Amino acid sequence: MSAKLTIIFFILICFEIGALLIILPWTPSPSWNENYLLVVVADKLHWPSLAIAMKSSYIRGAVTGLGVVNILLGLWEAANFTRTARAFQQKWQGDESELQSRSTMHLSDNRPPDAPAPPSQPGNDNVD
Repeated sequence: MSAKLTIIFFILICFEIGALLIILPWTPSPSWNENYLLVVVADKLHWPSLAIAMKSSYIRGAVTGLGVVNILLGLWEAANFTRTARAFQQKWQGDESELQSRSTMHLSDNRPPDAPAPPSQPGNDNVD
């Protein structure tokens, strides 16, 4: 169940980010050209051409293209939902069984039979 929820949240995030990247560069209200953070970064880096480049329609188109890629990724994940969920569950079950086998794994004693016993550890209550 948690694998399915993880995939559903991933799909929703892909759609949300994709929609924002498609819409925000072209909306007039929070203008792409009046980005205070971009002005501060360009000023701190002493690179005023960064602000000019970010205002370019080419950059806006590239950002919109990334939004389209995000939406296509969300659609692909939605179309392959069952396969992805099955792969997640198998991976998680494999990780759990590996952890269980590690916790139950015992180290074998490879000392020769005539070797002396190791000294007792502090706090060890075994008395020979």
